[in-house]
Amino acid sequence: MNAISPVEDSISRFLPPQPNTTFIAGAIHALVMLSIIFTLSLSAQQIDDLSQGNPVCTAANEQHFPDLVSDDGGGVIIAWQDARNEDRDIFAQRVGANGEILWVADGVQVCSLPSEQIWPIVVSDTDGGAIIVFGDGRNGNQDIYAQRIDGNGNQLWRREGIPVCVHPAIKTDMRATSDKNGNTIIVWEDWRHGNQDIYAQKISIGGRPMWNDNGVPVYRGEGDQYDPFLTGDGEGGAIVVWWDISTDDWDVFAQRLNNEGQAIWSETAVPVCTAAGHQSTPFVIPDGADGTFIVWLDYRNDRSLLSSADIYVQRINSAGKILWQENGIELCDAPSNQQVPEGISDRAGGLIVVWRDDRDIFSDIYAQRVNPNGKRMWENDGVPISAAEGEQRKPFLVPAGSHGAIVYWLDYREDYGNVTNDAIYAQRIDGNGRSVWALNGVPVCTADGNQTTPKAVADDNDGAVIVWTDSRGESLDIFLRQVP
Repeated sequence: MNAISPVEDSISRFLPPQPNTTFIAGAIHALVMLSIIFTLSLSAQQIDDLSQGNPVCTAANEQHFPDLVSDDGGGVIIAWQDARNEDRDIFAQRVGANGEILWVADGVQVCSLPSEQIWPIVVSDTDGGAIIVFGDGRNGNQDIYAQRIDGNGNQLWRREGIPVCVHPAIKTDMRATSDKNGNTIIVWEDWRHGNQDIYAQKISIGGRPMWNDNGVPVYRGEGDQYDPFLTGDGEGGAIVVWWDISTDDWDVFAQRLNNEGQAIWSETAVPVCTAAGHQSTPFVIPDGADGTFIVWLDYRNDRSLLSSADIYVQRINSAGKILWQENGIELCDAPSNQQVPEGISDRAGGLIVVWRDDRDIFSDIYAQRVNPNGKRMWENDGVPISAAEGEQRKPFLVPAGSHGAIVYWLDYREDYGNVTNDAIYAQRIDGNGRSVWALNGVPVCTADGNQTTPKAVADDNDGAVIVWTDSRGESLDIFLRQVP
């Protein structure tokens, strides 16, 4: 990216990976967690507390930035960035419904070229396998490639992947989604015209680019466009949102691409929010009626310092019509700073959003539910998910129960007053915003070292599978745990 976002938390998921480190590998056997048995060959690092998650990969050197998707059989397929071969490659693993490792220990290699492959994104192929999209340096600059693997870990496309975009311009901040037929739509930031635009490509289930070579423009404005986010439109296309710096203010826009990659809303895109002040880092949540909810950070009430953000949401239908009040509704009345929102459908036509909230001395996790008409259903200031001592940051969530969610986040309560090591905590909330588990959440992993970059999907038992980067050993590894 070529501009500094207002707060570090808003862009941390896009920061480049850290340099590689090296360590000596060996073996460990027979791990037991919550009655789930793993039998694996692992590296020499000794894991003392077997309740702190199960290792997915502990190969030499660092493994980082995991992403995952359901395998449609109760398990998950995970991909990550891996430095075991000195350069960074993409590896993947499948974990079964009972926690069993299904492929070779430490994963299968998705791309084995000597160049670097980074930042994997995993989406379903709707047939028990996965499409993995990744950044690739084989041509001397970062291009975008993709590979499909089946439920046995076999590569189904060209051995080293198929090109999504190989234009020599800078390409960053990829996002991807799959449609009901297993095709994949990818969006990214693109500099081929001298400023930062948004481009997209669609890859067929057979591995063939379906739109123009190197993608089609979603929007080519005079200024720069940042942080594209997308969801499928149910008809083979996608709805894409981004924030735009074409004027003195930052605004949020949206566009819909049809199955052929053609923009079908306004030629200049639909303005979602053009309120005074800055709006940034939007994301989309399908509304279940072929439209979408759009959530973003908003600085309209703090135009000078950019130190206190609010969270707003808007609903837009499949024709690009704004359905709620102009420039959106505010999710929280508290005057404090709200940051890093994440959201999901409540599976009743509305949505649930969580965020980091600075209303107390240390940041906490709060949530709000909004119905299809834009009415806040919980307390006006949101309900607390965790207000424990120390910092709670970067919340995420997956659907669970009747219109509820499992929320998980990075937690620093064990280092109260001295934020050093990350831990991961989680909480289940019901459709009324009530916490189901222990006050302030339950630990997912509090092992020594840092637990970072967590990702999760809902499982088939009304729980979640959470995967993360873990530094309890001599380097970074990939661990996993099912909750509850």
